[in-house]
Amino acid sequence: MRFIHTADWQLGLKLRYLSPERAAQLRLLRFQTVRAIGALARELRADAVLVAGDVLDDNALGRDALQQTSDALGSFGDIPVGLLPGNHDAATEGGALTRLELPPNVRLLVTREPIRFGEALIYPCPLYRRHETEDPTRWLPERAAGEGIRIAVAHGGVINFSSDAERVVPNLIDADRVIAKGFDYLALGDWHGTFRYSARAWYPGAPEPTRFKETAPGAVLVVDIDGPGSEPRVQRRQVAQTQWLTLDRDITEDAQVAELRSELEALPERSQTLVHLQVRGTVSMAARDMLDALVREYRERLAYLDADLDALVAQPRPEDLAAMTAEGFMAAGVERLQSGTDAADADALQLLYRLQRETSDAAA
Repeated sequence: MRFIHTADWQLGLKLRYLSPERAAQLRLLRFQTVRAIGALARELRADAVLVAGDVLDDNALGRDALQQTSDALGSFGDIPVGLLPGNHDAATEGGALTRLELPPNVRLLVTREPIRFGEALIYPCPLYRRHETEDPTRWLPERAAGEGIRIAVAHGGVINFSSDAERVVPNLIDADRVIAKGFDYLALGDWHGTFRYSARAWYPGAPEPTRFKETAPGAVLVVDIDGPGSEPRVQRRQVAQTQWLTLDRDITEDAQVAELRSELEALPERSQTLVHLQVRGTVSMAARDMLDALVREYRERLAYLDADLDALVAQPRPEDLAAMTAEGFMAAGVERLQSGTDAADADALQLLYRLQRETSDAAA
């Protein structure tokens, strides 16, 4: 059997840190990613597609997002698709998944009973509330004689990171116990980066990233199982439409600002790229001015730019001070700011430098 294991689509994601126009653009790209998963499933002639929770970002989604979801699911053709409720779209009364208009090939995995998908029995472990206090896989039975390929689908964590032994961790899954019951594969969701817990238990990660700190998101897993007891062959396939980059740079020479510009210029699909830029070091006031201009420009050109320049120091150099023509009171102010030790003094001197540069450019 060959199937695609995916999870954490989070369709309808709010993306509140973006402008309304760009948030709408990136939400639309998520539906395009679902269509890309459907195209991959058709290309590989997959027997099924299993979505291990958080298909939708919120149970309060409106009809527009639900219609877009239904339309995207229609792109899978006749390939069976199973949608498991996760913590974002738990199977509560009136939940968003239950309000979806589903194509004939799509089934909600909302009951804890096996469902046949081709050669395999699928054992869903849905969440009925956002935070379950009991392991949602506890109900899974031992392998019965004559059963074929068995696949469990669940949403939650498999590692308890809490240092408090008494604390109840919601949606915690005992993956080892599941595999010991004779399951050939445990299709997990919730963690947004691809993670191999064991040969038979995997997280595919979110097919579209949701934050910069995620490790190896943007993919689905193509899983082949030859028969009951066979070890799965798992292949990661990239499907993301967006690119999330963290650029961490130490800048000590002015020329490095031009290098950073070249790096941003070389990015493909800049309108679909989100960047977290961290810059530290010491540069001239002229270089700091160029960097600030670069940030302003790329906040308009990229889908999103989060620039942290707090650790970058603009150190006035002789050529910077020579460019600041000041007399009398202004000259005294420049001298005071130059000798100041407060961060606000450096900011004021940089602003004065920029104003003089802009005035000079306008006069020319």
